[in-house]
Amino acid sequence: MGLEKVKCFVLDMDGTIYLGNKLFDYTKEFLEISKKCGIDVWYYTNNSSKNAKFYINKLSNMGIKCDDYKMLISNQVIIKHIHENHPDSNVYVVGTKYLVNDFIEQGINVTEADCDIVVIGFDTTLTYEKLVKACDFVRNGATLYGVNMDYNCPTETGFIPDCGSICQLVFASTGIKAEFFGKPSKHTAKYIFEKTGYDKDLLAIIGDRLYTDIALGADNGFTSILVLSGESSCEDMNRSDIKPDLVYSSLKDISEELKKIYNV
Repeated sequence: MGLEKVKCFVLDMDGTIYLGNKLFDYTKEFLEISKKCGIDVWYYTNNSSKNAKFYINKLSNMGIKCDDYKMLISNQVIIKHIHENHPDSNVYVVGTKYLVNDFIEQGINVTEADCDIVVIGFDTTLTYEKLVKACDFVRNGATLYGVNMDYNCPTETGFIPDCGSICQLVFASTGIKAEFFGKPSKHTAKYIFEKTGYDKDLLAIIGDRLYTDIALGADNGFTSILVLSGESSCEDMNRSDIKPDLVYSSLKDISEELKKIYNV
């Protein structure tokens, strides 16, 4: 499938529209061209160290307006799952204040004591004490959930360990693997379909990471577009079993193709 049938882009953020706190100089043009072509644009980030409100403000500070309902994040997906499947459970959250507050504000029973579920996020405030407690709870029978499976988070200075790496540490200690809820899980695919209202044949995910962004499309039946502006390289793609439907150097090249297709 090419770009001709796409009616909705779901954009990854870090490595796709910006890197760290630096907006790519072609991002705003891409958004303008997409609008001219009648293509809806939503955002989805796996980064569970912050929350939707933070990212809406971040884009605003970069000169990009995003409606509240169009900012999707892995935090929302796991919270929805817990409400629907574990409504009365006590949950221990290994995460930043943003993630913990998201759980509390949504009425989930967050605890520091005995719990039914351990949730691990991308915790940039991680301490050894938190890890010990999480491992103890899991060994005592608590269900282990990971918000997002990313092993690394790209920054302006390189990569830093993400949620998937923290969950691997807990696995090494307890022998228990986490179930993940961000990209590329079916939980996230279902959430995107429900929120955007678009059929999978009209949707395209754009991102820089093969095992999350591209796997989301490949595993759930909608178009996946890899941009080489972040984590993944051509060499990574050639070595990987996960293949995108389309590959571009950046959003700039997608803009150029849209101009040709729609004559704008």
